[in-house]
Amino acid sequence: MSAILTAGIAQLRSVANAAAVDAFDDLVRCGSDRDIVRINPVRFARERGLNERCVVDMFLHTRKIALTKMEWLFVCHGCGEIVESLASLTAASSHFFCDVCSADRETDMTEYVEVAFTVAPTVRHSMFHDPWSLDPVSHFLDYRFESDAFVGDRSVADHLRSCLVSCHYVEPGETITIEVSAAPGYLWFTNGPALEVAPESSCEWRTFEFEYTGTHAAGFRALIESGPVRTHFSNRTSHRYALMVVNLPGEYELTRGEFLSGADVLSNQTFLDLFETETVVASEGLGVARLAFVFTDLEGSTAMYDQLGDMRAFDLVRMHFGFLRESVVQHSGALVKTIGDAVMATFVNPADAVRSALDMLARIARFNEAEGQEMVRLKVGIHWGACLAVTLNDRLDYFGQTVNLAARVQALAHANEIVISEELASRTDVAEIVAGLHVTVATVQVKGIESDLLVHRLRY
Repeated sequence: MSAILTAGIAQLRSVANAAAVDAFDDLVRCGSDRDIVRINPVRFARERGLNERCVVDMFLHTRKIALTKMEWLFVCHGCGEIVESLASLTAASSHFFCDVCSADRETDMTEYVEVAFTVAPTVRHSMFHDPWSLDPVSHFLDYRFESDAFVGDRSVADHLRSCLVSCHYVEPGETITIEVSAAPGYLWFTNGPALEVAPESSCEWRTFEFEYTGTHAAGFRALIESGPVRTHFSNRTSHRYALMVVNLPGEYELTRGEFLSGADVLSNQTFLDLFETETVVASEGLGVARLAFVFTDLEGSTAMYDQLGDMRAFDLVRMHFGFLRESVVQHSGALVKTIGDAVMATFVNPADAVRSALDMLARIARFNEAEGQEMVRLKVGIHWGACLAVTLNDRLDYFGQTVNLAARVQALAHANEIVISEELASRTDVAEIVAGLHVTVATVQVKGIESDLLVHRLRY
């Protein structure tokens, strides 16, 4: 471990925050086997008092230089199981199936895809690198359930541990029999029956048989009285199966702690710079519940080329792209693409999008002042909402009505003006940011939208 880690840390120090690198080095050398697998960068930063953005960027660099592997964790919103762990989005689909709940789930990059980092086994080996080597209880409760999901004030793993009836590995072709005394609530089998247990009791044995064939299907459900239950489970596949049985007192509702979401990573400039080939292959795209889009454009760019000539005008356009990129990165966004003289950027936090847009105008204004004339005139539009992450022209891109509206909102802007949708303006955090600005409100019609659109025009 020492030589590989020492060389990697030296390389990491040239590109990442020093305090974050020191904390990572200490974790790898001194942390437990569990600590170095599926590391939550947000919790890592909070527990060590570090800047979250610096920590996330540092972890992205650890992946680039092979100190860690990056895992896209698809978490079931019903039970908290990590249904899939993917090394790349290229393997992701728009739906995934939860064996525990026996339910099909839609992919949501905002709420139910978490990005974690696991120290590479070549750097330091952990028993959790091979989850099938763990005992069945640890396999489920220490590995397969999201560590930052909670039921009340307990982790979901601790909640399930308190309700655990039985946990087994079932080998290929094997049949096992499980006998339990079912208490009122729910008797829950992974990829099997979900039995609602009534308060009324019976002394008679209820017997169920089910088998796992490797296919995903909704589980059998029935209402039974409390009392003795016998279940015969058969593994009809060629691989080992992990079976867990819990007797829950009632259905539970998950809450989530802080985590690095898939949407966070897709809107991280370091990620886009380091992993340009990380694209979405799913034909339907991947759902993103909430994302803010900033579109910009230059006013009078055609006249600028005519007046200044191609070389000088192009230099100005390239320079203004640099200003915009700096504003986007400084406010935790990502510059997704340029479109002629325009850019499209994304932000997970809408307030960051507004701050970035204001900073763009301020940078352009300072440049124009230094030049002694208004060389560049910027127009900005912002909207937020649901969208799809897709691949266009071999690069990450976005599609949907939110994107269309953001572009339409930008087209309403005049020089040195930001236009934001009512959806943004109605947010408390955005209202606080724009409180000192000159704001006018207008009802407009935009192409392709039947209903009127309420927009807010912002100027210094």
